[in-house]
Amino acid sequence: MKESNYGQHGNEGPERPSVDRNVPQDPRPYWKRAHQDWRIWVALFFMFTAIAIYVLSENLAFLPHG
Repeated sequence: MKESNYGQHGNEGPERPSVDRNVPQDPRPYWKRAHQDWRIWVALFFMFTAIAIYVLSENLAFLPHG
């Protein structure tokens, strides 16, 4: 016997909310509120540190030229 459960909820339990709990509820896009995320600041710190080391070491040449 073939039973169709189309349109019926069955035993799945209560319906899940349409919004995931891990997603922030702020309606603004992420790029507008990214400055409040600690991961952005850590990434920027490491990027600027790497750029400073590169520039101050004259193209990562730590040994003197000449």
